[in-house]
Amino acid sequence: MPTLNMTDQMTALEIVRRANAPDPFKIIELMGLTNEMLLDIPAYEANNGIRNISLQRTIKGAGKHRIYNQGVGKVATQTKPVEDRIAMMGEYSDVDARMLAHSGNIKAARMSEAVAIIKGMGLTQAQTLIYGDGRKAEEFDGLMRRYNRLADVVNAGGTVSNLTSIYICAVGPDLFHLIYPKGSTSVGVSREDRGLIDAVDGEGGEYPAYRDYFSAEYGLTIKEPAAVKRIANIPANISGDALVDIILETRHRLPQGATTYVMYSNIDILIKLDKAARDKANVVHNTTDPWGKPVTMVRDMRCRRMDVILNTESQVV
Repeated sequence: MPTLNMTDQMTALEIVRRANAPDPFKIIELMGLTNEMLLDIPAYEANNGIRNISLQRTIKGAGKHRIYNQGVGKVATQTKPVEDRIAMMGEYSDVDARMLAHSGNIKAARMSEAVAIIKGMGLTQAQTLIYGDGRKAEEFDGLMRRYNRLADVVNAGGTVSNLTSIYICAVGPDLFHLIYPKGSTSVGVSREDRGLIDAVDGEGGEYPAYRDYFSAEYGLTIKEPAAVKRIANIPANISGDALVDIILETRHRLPQGATTYVMYSNIDILIKLDKAARDKANVVHNTTDPWGKPVTMVRDMRCRRMDVILNTESQVV
């Protein structure tokens, strides 16, 4: 099994594993089934409560050669402050008290009954990370809104309305990462035991139930705009070979020095890549990730599944 690199060690799942926080670990693990960004993108504490202020460097000092007795000038780098906010998501889970009494393990049964709810939260989180709209008070700008002009995307050439996108990312503390509220000891994820309540069924009848409240508070920040590349305008009939060519060219345009490179797409794109992997001379191959799970690779880049990425996107013009 591959060794965890520094980026992998800072994912939300690894942080709560090391903190010995079983409930947050289980929640993040279940959310990761429907939001595979949680498997790769590191998470860091926001530096301003539920907001994170970072500096994007717009001009970088290049350095200057010198000889003996000759000095160099001072070059001031220029930065642009970027503020990202955190979204708050929650959901209740009510489980019939008598069913729990018959289960033999009440706590495990309560978590088992909440699996569908938590996986649904993962889908909502994934959708916000891709399509979130910061004009809504409860959301932040997802990747699509941040890369929504032709000048900011790699154009795959599709001109109809049934298009999709791929996101290729270099992740790390100075590149692209997730954020969680300042002071949180559980990476913004929690389970609250609200105890025994009188729940109401769909017809207005009441029954005793145990209630849990699950919450997740999260956001994203991009310190280096070039760390994320969106391949947009991908038509359904694109060939696997043509797709690989575009992905490879885009991968080479990511910043150097990241320990993890990852690609996010929906299942239709992954099927094309898996078929391309049958060609042994191809740069697409199958392996396992650092946790022993099978993953398709394009060179050094993990290919992850994000079913929230639509096949009905409009053309970016």
